[in-house]
Amino acid sequence: MVLAVDIGNTNICIAGLTGEALRTVAFTARMVTRARCTADEYAAELKFLLGRLQVDCRACEGVIVCSVVPALTRPLAEACRRLTGHMALVVDCTLDTGLTFCVDEPERVGRDRIADAAAAAALYPLPCMTVDLGTATTYNVVSARREFLGGFIVPGVLTSLRAISAGTAQLPPIAPQAPEELIGRNTVAALNNGAMFGTAAMLDGLADRVEAELGAPLTVVATGGLAPHILPCCRRPVHYDGDLLFKGLALLWQRNRDRL
Repeated sequence: MVLAVDIGNTNICIAGLTGEALRTVAFTARMVTRARCTADEYAAELKFLLGRLQVDCRACEGVIVCSVVPALTRPLAEACRRLTGHMALVVDCTLDTGLTFCVDEPERVGRDRIADAAAAAALYPLPCMTVDLGTATTYNVVSARREFLGGFIVPGVLTSLRAISAGTAQLPPIAPQAPEELIGRNTVAALNNGAMFGTAAMLDGLADRVEAELGAPLTVVATGGLAPHILPCCRRPVHYDGDLLFKGLALLWQRNRDRL
């Protein structure tokens, strides 16, 4: 088993990757991202979480860490080393990803975007666009020649809803959910439907424009917890892959394990 850690702005997600080509996600766990935690604190929290799942950390054959919070990369990598006895492989653009980076500053591409794009290029028809609905909604475009062309970054659904609620006097905070109809008939429904159908329309529109730019049929793959609620609002076919990032981390581990 390989322990995969995805350090996001809101949550840290942990998974155990097993099976042929490490394609099976044996378990997942989640903890809140806390910027000032030390390696000691994270090691204790990880030990508690994995203990509840009856995971034998010493049975892990390796660790891979993907982080968009640079200040936490080293503490989490060290916490994983203490638990498993293995140095962590840290995702960045210098790894063998199977992609060619055709962007201005490859070193500044989000590590989660690298994992998503690597997985999509390996598992889906190209050209391809991935959509990751997290704290930010990130789009990645991979050409038919496995070139990472860049993409788009916009505020995430929850981020947008929190911002509009905090910045107005009469719009309440809401938890987004699958809309029952198109037009919102009250304030809560209007907020919810605007977020859901607005995100779907943006996804459709960007995919149409990328497809026209590339001059070839575009495969679109979405991931993230809200994706199952948003995809039914889309007009074009979109694949849902909830484990896309972890599949990318499995691929990156296999291609780069000899670097450790």
